[in-house]
Amino acid sequence: MTSADTTRMVDETVEQPVVDVWSRTASKYRIRAILLLLVNIVLFAGLGSFAYWLRTGVNFAPTQDGYWQIVADTFMPKGDAHLGNFVLFPIRLDVVPLHGIVVGLLLAALVSVPILIAILYRFPCCLPFIFIVAFLAVMPWLAINITGACVIATVKPLRFRFRYASALLGLVLVLLYFYGASRQAAPIVEHYAPADRLKFMAPWILATFASCLIMGIVLFFARLVNYRPGVVAPLLLVCFAVPVVVFEWHVGRDELYYRLLEKRFYDEFGERDGAPWFDRITFEAWQLRPPPRPTLEEFRKQVDFRISLELESALDMRTAFAQQKDDFVDECRHFIRHFPDSRYAPNVLYLEGQALDARMDVEAFRKKKVLATYFDFPMQTDQSELIWRKVIYNAPEGSSIAAVGRYKLAMLNARDGKIARALESLDELVTLYGENRTSDKPPTHTGAVKKALTSAPPDASLNILVENIVFEGRRLRDLLLENANDPRYGVRPLCGAKPGEPRQPGLLQLDPHERFYKNNLRDLLRAYPGSMLADNIKLRLALLSVDPVERVERLQTCVDSTPPGDSRPEALYHLGIACLDAGMDARGRGALTLLAGEYAGSMWAELGEKRMRALPPPKLETAP
Repeated sequence: MTSADTTRMVDETVEQPVVDVWSRTASKYRIRAILLLLVNIVLFAGLGSFAYWLRTGVNFAPTQDGYWQIVADTFMPKGDAHLGNFVLFPIRLDVVPLHGIVVGLLLAALVSVPILIAILYRFPCCLPFIFIVAFLAVMPWLAINITGACVIATVKPLRFRFRYASALLGLVLVLLYFYGASRQAAPIVEHYAPADRLKFMAPWILATFASCLIMGIVLFFARLVNYRPGVVAPLLLVCFAVPVVVFEWHVGRDELYYRLLEKRFYDEFGERDGAPWFDRITFEAWQLRPPPRPTLEEFRKQVDFRISLELESALDMRTAFAQQKDDFVDECRHFIRHFPDSRYAPNVLYLEGQALDARMDVEAFRKKKVLATYFDFPMQTDQSELIWRKVIYNAPEGSSIAAVGRYKLAMLNARDGKIARALESLDELVTLYGENRTSDKPPTHTGAVKKALTSAPPDASLNILVENIVFEGRRLRDLLLENANDPRYGVRPLCGAKPGEPRQPGLLQLDPHERFYKNNLRDLLRAYPGSMLADNIKLRLALLSVDPVERVERLQTCVDSTPPGDSRPEALYHLGIACLDAGMDARGRGALTLLAGEYAGSMWAELGEKRMRALPPPKLETAP
């Protein structure tokens, strides 16, 4: 036997140091490592998709329309807005605090797993995981930071024998990014109470500690089994399962889909600038016109003129708005079918009712090119009445959406001539939601931790001002009680002419947002001369005056009318406010003082007293 053969035999008997899963060169270990790495990639892809679904409701990001534009938008100088808004949209942590646990555990898994793969499988093997963070979770800035963390944890000068130290060193870069992301939400929540601000910080703190814990556990077991393949996959399964289970049990898919539906409602039916939209549709219509055609500016003026006359001639805007309403209503009904027992089901019924009642504010678009929608004049349809009955029936007792439902149902019944039903709904509204109501439920005392983790009421995010609904309900009730029994005309001035009579809509059927509302009021006044409702019609005409001085004089005429009608307290209140706005302080204070003296306890006297308390003390005249 030669010396070379002896040396080779000695080398084969010397065990090579095991530093990662690839240190074992036997084929069975290599095959097992490759298969388990592929399993890890598949599981991590599911985790990345779950992260994107939590923000958008889309199961697989690349299938979304405009996917590459969405990815490109995250590279804007302001940073990864998606990660910064993770605690704000679509599920706000101050509304659902337990969602912070889901976010924290999810971020911990997204960060710690690629670093562990880089340490246990070497750096090239972590690249698929980084791509998943960047393009499936659509968090490219986070992916860039994770890449830096993986490099730091694996380069030889910083790769310590104590692997956990290398992992923590790489994690520092991601923690700096977490700190920056947490600061992105600070301007939005800085006006919150300290306890609520802490809720927005909790996910980042949890993600930090959970990342350290995950990496410590995995590296401990990896060292315990001498880096045999199969350690990461089971723990990754746990990392994926825990946030999903917590979300499903304590948050729920209905929470996510409702928040997305609520945002869509405010995006599509809220006020927004209509000039870009008007320019786009005008340009598209101009391109479709056959030659010879006017210049783009001349065509724009023609379209603008048609809008000033009637909305239908402006490129089917009314049809487009109706289609938008139908699509949203279908989405609401889809939610109810899939989550009939959700605590947000009454909210969705409320949003469906608002969408059915939504009307485009033509005057706002005509004058200011603003796309605005109003909901305070419900559609007189069976659909609208049915949905508000459902809201009242399904909403929790005392909820704000039930208050809106009672008011809307009263309006529909009153406009249809069903005065008794309308008054019944209004009486319930004032009784259940009035200022003097008392709660039958005893106050409950909960611990600080339980209180911090308790979700807000389902209707809290709708920002419904119940006191305003009650006020309008009292106003409508007084109008019906005082004017529904006209000895000469009956309910026709209020509810319109009966079938077979000359068509004349009543006061409750006139939309205050329409362009010809003033003319319609005048026609109504002429159609029913001497009616009990005449003073209310004259008051509404006076309130339409744009000039401050003219408004004061018209309101003064309403106050001085003989005999005084039921609208006199309202006229006194508006007179006082109009005088104050016009700089006539003494006259305004006198009107409000007279209102408090003659109609003490009325809703208008209460408003006047609040306004008087907010006024600065009158200046005292000094002797010359």
